[in-house]
This record gives sequence, structure tokens and C-alpha cells, in this order.
Amino acid sequence: MKKKTAILILLVIAYTGFILYKYNERTKLQQEIAHKPFTVVTSFYPMYIHTSALMKETPHQLLNMADQTVGCLHDYQLTVQDTKKLYEADVLVINGLGSETFIEKAYMQNPTLQVIDASQQLEPLLHGEEEAEGLHNHEQAHLEETHDGDEDPIHGEDGHHHENDHIWLSIEGTIAQVQEIAMQLSAIDPAYQSVYEANARAYIEALEALDEEAHQALEVIDTKKAMTVHDAFYYLAQEFGIEIVENIPEGSYENASAKQIQTLIHQMEEEDVRVIFTEEKNQDLAILKTIQREVPCSIYVLDALVTGTDQTFAPDEFPYVVRMRKNIETVREAFEHE
Repeated sequence: MKKKTAILILLVIAYTGFILYKYNERTKLQQEIAHKPFTVVTSFYPMYIHTSALMKETPHQLLNMADQTVGCLHDYQLTVQDTKKLYEADVLVINGLGSETFIEKAYMQNPTLQVIDASQQLEPLLHGEEEAEGLHNHEQAHLEETHDGDEDPIHGEDGHHHENDHIWLSIEGTIAQVQEIAMQLSAIDPAYQSVYEANARAYIEALEALDEEAHQALEVIDTKKAMTVHDAFYYLAQEFGIEIVENIPEGSYENASAKQIQTLIHQMEEEDVRVIFTEEKNQDLAILKTIQREVPCSIYVLDALVTGTDQTFAPDEFPYVVRMRKNIETVREAFEHE
């Protein structure tokens, strides 16, 4: 009897050990699968620098689709290399708001690709479907401005600006995008959720500090009026109380007649505008030289953050924060000097 009991106990111990062994093996396999590195592709540079900050301390690969020398995506042509990246990617991070319509057919060829739209929560707010007090706290923002007059080649036949997708040039908009990317990466990759959340907190703290710094620097300036070339800086201007008296869209520089240029000059004189903001690639436009000959004004170059840079950053620095701080300094300098 005692012998049978001992054998039974040994069998129970052996069986229990076997169950524990199989459980541990299964748990180990699940963890290996959960931690398996995957590839994240970003549509262009602003999404790359945000996603890069959030993916620190993870084993996953991050690639930028569009070359870092490419500016806005409206005229970008998809390359064979881009298509290959999209086909082999596990996750695609896009800006949304109509920026990436040209790649929709390409990334739909990858049925397992998971797409993170950084502006998913912002889009209905930017279209005025909700109201609240700050952009990342659901602030209502209008995307279009109406201009009086009939046919106007500077603005288009309907006299309206097109929908603006440059939300990454709003600090508050960027905070909302960072929150969205981190949340969706956590859902896709729960094994590293705590890492994404910690990285997002650090990034957002730096962005909020920059936002406060910028408001303190710019709120003391009473009058902030400017003309812009290209509408990239719409959200930046809106965020810091800069009145854009006139915007010259891309593609209209060489088509503007002498009469239209004179109208711009008259408007600048009437509104007492002495500041023109533009991107580096547009600072030497003939139309700007013509305006400068007629109106005492200065041209200031702002960074649209759509291309890479040779600048090096410290490990604890965020490239977006460093470059946007330079933009704020340029804006402050522009209005203090005028």
C-alpha cells in the first residue's frame, strides 16, 4: 500500500513538472512572438522624427519612405524602393489630412499592413465638427480662409485656400499626433507599451515646455502681421496670434501679373505689413524681390521641418523641439525688428 502511494505521488509530481514545463515553454514562445522585431515605415520626415522618438529602446526597425531631402508630398512621385518598403512593412505611420493620397493604392497591396494615421483624432476637430479649448484638447480650427473678389490666380478661381495638412507645424497639433502614434503603437505592440508611453511622456513634456516658452516670447508683441509664401505656416501663425494678411501659394509665383503683384503691394502698404515668411527654397523668388523694391519689408526664412538636416542632436534632445525653437526665435526677431 505504501509502495503504491509513493508511486502515485511520484507520478503526480512528474505530471505536475511536465505541465509546468510545457506552460513555461508556451509562455516563453508567446513572449518571443510578442517581442519579435517588426518594421515601421513613415511616410515622410515629420512622421519619422516623431515616431523615432517614440520607438527608442525598442528592437524594431524604423524606415522613412520618402527621401529626407523631399519637401511636401503633394508633387512627390512614388519610387520602386518606396513600394518595396511599403510591401515589406508591418506598420505605416502617416500624417493624414490628405497628405499621402498618392500612396494609398501602393500600401493597399500589403493586406497585413497596419496604418497609423497621426491625425485621426484631429481631422474631425480641424473640420469644425467639435469645439473645445486647445488643439490637443480638441480646439476647433478652421482650415480655409475666404478672400473677396472674383477670379484670382494668386488664390485660385474660387478665391479659397486649399485644405491645409501642415498640422505638424503646430506644437499643439504635434502633441496630439504624438499621443495618437504612441497609443496605436501600444495597441499593435503591447509588449512595449510601457516604453512607448514613457517615451511619449518625455516628448510631450518637452513640447509643452516649448509651447509655454513660445507663448511667453511672442505674446508681448502687440502687432504681428505677415505675408507668407506657401501656406505651410498657417497653423504656426494661428497658434501664436500671427495675422497672415496674404499668402502666395506655390505654383502662382510666375503666373502673377503686374496688376496682381501691385495688389499685393497695395495690401501690404494698407495693412502696414513689413514681414514676409517663407521657406529656404523660396527666399529668392523674383516676386519677393519685386515686392521688396516697392515696400520696406524683410524676408525671414522658417523651417517647415519636411527635410532632414546635417545638424547633430544630443541623445536627450528632440530634433523637432530644437528646430521649432529656432522658428520661434526667427518669428520673435522678425516682429521685434519691424
